[in-house]
Amino acid sequence: MREIKINSTDGSEIVLVATAKDYMRVSSTVDDNIITRMITQARIWCENYISRDIVAKTRTYYLPETNGIFDLPFGPVSSITSVKSDDVDIAYTVLGLNSESIELDGGYADKVKIVYVTSGLNDELLQQSIMQLVSTYYDNRADFSSDQKSNIESIPTNVRDILNSYKAMYL
Repeated sequence: MREIKINSTDGSEIVLVATAKDYMRVSSTVDDNIITRMITQARIWCENYISRDIVAKTRTYYLPETNGIFDLPFGPVSSITSVKSDDVDIAYTVLGLNSESIELDGGYADKVKIVYVTSGLNDELLQQSIMQLVSTYYDNRADFSSDQKSNIESIPTNVRDILNSYKAMYL
């Protein structure tokens, strides 16, 4: 089974607490810790939805076997630290516009382990998506029950619409 592990998160959040608070019209500092956690949670949700890193990370990707050509999940890739098969370095060629595809020079390999660094993404649309999610999380942070029908959605539709242009699929 393919596995991916985050070794470290090297970048910082693209939405600041002050920016999120301005967006939500929150003026007190009482909930700053909660909002900080919500920013991280919203960013992680967005990263998982688009299969791309918004904040730079170092990752390890494990493949039980490969025919010699494969894509790295969660780009854009800024550098590849190592590519090993059975704990032995193997030669490879980097392909693709964002260096997200690898071709092993020897072809088929077992127990492949790739350590790589992603550069992260940062633009206004991603920031908007994160702020909308944080606002949704903040407005719905408590459990409640009501006899009336609720119209609360877990993820705003417009967030999905914005993120769909970034989405990458790996099979």
